[in-house]
Amino acid sequence: MSVSKVIVFGAHGKIGQHVIKLLSKLDYKTTAVVRNDEQASTIQKLADNSSNVSSTNLTIDEASVKDLSGSIKGNDAVILTVGSAGKNLLQVDLDGVVKTFEASVEANVKRLILISAIHAENREFGEKSQIRDYYIAKHYADRILIDEFSNKLDYTIIKPTHLTDDPSTGKIDIIKNLNEDVGKISRTDVAKVLVEILNLKETYGKSYNIKNGSHDIDNPSTYEA
Repeated sequence: MSVSKVIVFGAHGKIGQHVIKLLSKLDYKTTAVVRNDEQASTIQKLADNSSNVSSTNLTIDEASVKDLSGSIKGNDAVILTVGSAGKNLLQVDLDGVVKTFEASVEANVKRLILISAIHAENREFGEKSQIRDYYIAKHYADRILIDEFSNKLDYTIIKPTHLTDDPSTGKIDIIKNLNEDVGKISRTDVAKVLVEILNLKETYGKSYNIKNGSHDIDNPSTYEA
């Protein structure tokens, strides 16, 4: 079944806003999860008041699995771009994200795309980072998704390198090893990746470390392992 209805958690975040802009211009029915009415108003402006975009008020750290499941039900895919900017790592970046995995299964929505962090799979890489606690949260959220939900969710994990607000290039490279220069990537291009792979089955069950590069985001061969 192809994806036509999408729910975006973290829609008011810097990457999430770009995702909403892109989805509003395409033939997707989109639900933006926001914290309050003020954020909902921002979303409507970003979407040019598109009738294809609606909002629901929910805080992922306070919501129960049942609450989350109720918001997810009826959609075809979940995009998770949530992040607490280091303020609530356990409640949001780890527990809130894992609750959303559980809720997606409960709602019978299999397609899920998660934003993580460059080389989050490598504990030693995170230990050397100045934001070590952030990496710990990302590492274990990713690990739980892979270890506990691989048979229940058609997931893809996108792990962008250093984020910028530079204009979109439309091109990325997949970082294959720890010795490779991690470079940087624009938030707009990360959002383009999320939208581009929504219906790309070749990305199911895979994780990608990404940076701006020379491969077209809209070319399926870019994501071949």
